Amino acid sequence: MVGYVLKRILLVIPTMFIVMIIAFFLSKIVPGDAAESMLVLQGINLDGPNAQKEYQRNYSFLGLDKPTFYFSLTPDFYPANVNHILSQSKRQQTKSFLLQKFNYKDIKDYFELRDSLFDQQPIIQNDSAKILYSNRTELLFDTNPDKIKKILQTLTSDPLTDHVDLLIKLEKSVDKMIMNKSNFYYPKINWHGFDNQFHQWATNILTGNFGVSLKDGRMVGDKISGALKWTFLLIFLNIFFTTLIAVPAGLYAGYSEGSWFDKISSFFWILLYAIPVFWLASLLIVYCTSDQYGRWMDLFPVPGIWYIPEGQSFVQSLAHFSGQLVLPVICLIANDIAQLSRITRNNVIELKSKLYITYARSKGLDQWQILKNHILPNALLPLITVIGGRIPAGISGSLIIEIIFNIPGMGRLIYESIFSADWNVVFSILLVISIFTILFMLLTDIVYIAVHPKIKSAMA
Repeated sequence: MVGYVLKRILLVIPTMFIVMIIAFFLSKIVPGDAAESMLVLQGINLDGPNAQKEYQRNYSFLGLDKPTFYFSLTPDFYPANVNHILSQSKRQQTKSFLLQKFNYKDIKDYFELRDSLFDQQPIIQNDSAKILYSNRTELLFDTNPDKIKKILQTLTSDPLTDHVDLLIKLEKSVDKMIMNKSNFYYPKINWHGFDNQFHQWATNILTGNFGVSLKDGRMVGDKISGALKWTFLLIFLNIFFTTLIAVPAGLYAGYSEGSWFDKISSFFWILLYAIPVFWLASLLIVYCTSDQYGRWMDLFPVPGIWYIPEGQSFVQSLAHFSGQLVLPVICLIANDIAQLSRITRNNVIELKSKLYITYARSKGLDQWQILKNHILPNALLPLITVIGGRIPAGISGSLIIEIIFNIPGMGRLIYESIFSADWNVVFSILLVISIFTILFMLLTDIVYIAVHPKIKSAMA
């Protein structure tokens, strides 16, 4: 058994690595710029005089200037790392030129000449300056070489324009870009070593550093750990009460197959399972949290704002908001009882026809002994897998309940993070859910082997 467990653990490690790679690259294709989002978080005007300087500082601080992965496969006319360009606009223009198959060396020469032209800083009252700056936006941001050439030709032909020599050189650099445009290219493998974004990100994750929330500046790890407490509490209460109700009900219904209890309970559980969770939650809030339909219906507190003061412990918060957890737990167990009780019932019905049960009856054992010692242990074995799968599923599966009842758990956190484009939090939650799923499935396998006599003896 120890050897099997070690094999499973060794299998988990590459699985987690693959999950981390997927989460990282998904985070790279979402819209938005993390360095720009940090400017907003810092309260810096994006059009302000210091915006560009602060953007570049944030860009370097976040490690976005590093290569994306350990290696990259690019066309031979691409640079090894286009991320090293700190200027946002120039980086985007470079990528646009590269997609048009222009050589990076020629693009770089063009940028140097263009920057030197506008570094001349002519006096704005000068007619020449007015002509040049009227075309400034197109020259600084346009990536259509034909359009750029047309603007440069217009400027050089105007007798009032200064810096004609520089404009002619700039026009020649555009011609050079067009002339050296690649129609065919070879793929090039670039090895970047460990100094890359993924390695930095993975190292931070393994040390518990998930980065900073781009919404409020809080550490992502703190936000997730705070939300996990409430979600795990809901999962624990759900599994505890579901098992407490569903297993005895399923055992009795299966053992007394065809009885009135079996028929009524089956109908009731299926009916409960068919009710959508969000609809049941809405009904409970409308009818059970106010005296509008009678004082006897005002049973539970209205879902409200979960204000948790700084420094208040989880136990204190739980004691304060315990009343608001009753309805969410009812909604969660209502959906799971039917499934668990039906599985238990069907297992019991199948086990009743086994030869060892018949042999136990022939030995004179009473019904309670047969049920407790022979049917119950074997009927509960498949439930280990079901319950083990419900734990990781509940981390994200309670999203609707947490939103409706305003519970500050993982579901509500990921919902709010998606709507506020706080991708650091979103993909950190995705990673945490994936890791918990892998770990709990591994734990379920180990527990199943430990309690299953046949599998344990086969591995001995």
